[in-house]
Amino acid sequence: MMGLRYCTSDSLESLRHAVPDRLDWYYSPDTEPTPQFGTFGFRESKLKAPRLADGLVTDADSPSITDVENALNVYEALSELTPHEASIERLWVYLCHFDCPQYVAARWLKQRPGKEEDAVRRVRNHFFAAGNRGLIRDNGISRLWWLGKLACDTDPEDPNRFLTILLHRQDVRSALIERPSVSMNPKVLRQIYAVMREHWEGEGILFERDVFRGWMAGLNRRGGVVLLDALPLDALDGLLMEEATRAVDLASTV
Repeated sequence: MMGLRYCTSDSLESLRHAVPDRLDWYYSPDTEPTPQFGTFGFRESKLKAPRLADGLVTDADSPSITDVENALNVYEALSELTPHEASIERLWVYLCHFDCPQYVAARWLKQRPGKEEDAVRRVRNHFFAAGNRGLIRDNGISRLWWLGKLACDTDPEDPNRFLTILLHRQDVRSALIERPSVSMNPKVLRQIYAVMREHWEGEGILFERDVFRGWMAGLNRRGGVVLLDALPLDALDGLLMEEATRAVDLASTV
C-alpha cells in the first residue's frame, strides 16, 4: 500500500477551474481518455491506505442502494483519519479524480444535464467539497467516510443497522446528517437514534415524511440541540419520546 495522497492547493484550484473543458471525461471516465492534468502537484502522507476503488460497488439501476456497504468499506479503509484530516478538501479531491472517478460518475453523474452550467455544477458538487456541507453531503467519497464514522460512533455493535435506518428516507438523512448541530453532537444523535430504532422495529410511522418533519420541528420548538445537550440522559430520552409520540399522534388525526 502506498501513502495516502492529497492535492496541493494550486493543483486543486487548477482542477476546479478546468472542469468545463473536461466534462466529457467526468461524465464518462470509463470511455473517455484520462485528461492530461499537466504538472499536477500532490503530497503523500505517512498513512498507508489501500486503493479505495477496489472496495466500492455500484448498482446501475439503483445507485443509492450501495451507500451503506460503501460507507462502511471506505471508513474501514481510512479509519485512522482524524476528523480534522477528513475535513481537508484536497484529500477527497485527489481520491475522486485519481482513485475513484468511475465510482463517483456512476453514483452521481449518470445523467448529464443539457445545460453546461448545470453539468459543471454537478461535477463540482461531487468531485470537489466546498465547506462542511460539501464534505458531509456532496463529495462522492468524503460523504461515505463521514457516514461510516457516524455509524461506527453511534451504533458500534451494528453500524449497518444505523445506516439502513438513516438512509431509508432522504428527509431523515437531511434532518440529521446535514445539520452539523445534530450530526456533530454524539450524545444527542445517539439518543435520537435510540428513539428512531424503537419506531423502526415497530410500525415505522415516525419515518413518514410529515411525521418525521413534525418530530424535528417539535425538538426545535423545545429549545434546539444546545438545550437538549444540557439535559440528563433520562430527561433527554423522555423529551425525544414525548415529541415523537406527539408527531405520530398528530399525523393519525389528520
